Amino acid sequence: MAARSRAMVVVALAALPLAACTLPGDAPAAAVADFYAAVADGDGAAACADLTPAVVAAVEEEAGSSCADALTTGDLGDDLQDRAQGTTAPRVRVAGRQAQAVLGTDTVFLSRSGSGWLITAAGCTPRPERPYDCEVAA
Repeated sequence: MAARSRAMVVVALAALPLAACTLPGDAPAAAVADFYAAVADGDGAAACADLTPAVVAAVEEEAGSSCADALTTGDLGDDLQDRAQGTTAPRVRVAGRQAQAVLGTDTVFLSRSGSGWLITAAGCTPRPERPYDCEVAA
């Protein structure tokens, strides 16, 4: 009886790491969902918190205003609002510390930062034989 109990404990302990694992694309997908939820809610501060510091600086420099205002007003805000309305569950590809999330209306690029993921480019449109054209990027 004791041998059987030990075997059951070993099997239960072996299953624990599997239960705690998430798929590689889950965290980047959550970061993209958070970003577009903030955009849809008009919460520019929360949307900017999902961007790398370099992207925040580039957005502010290009817009001549705070990141929060830039992401929620004007042409950029309108474009991101349109993209937020058409988002679908992203197809995510992770390669080391980088990820790409392809949604119905957008392609978003991310980078691992500490224990989370931050957006390095959003509002990206593919161009044949050329790099993506991104509305939000450093």
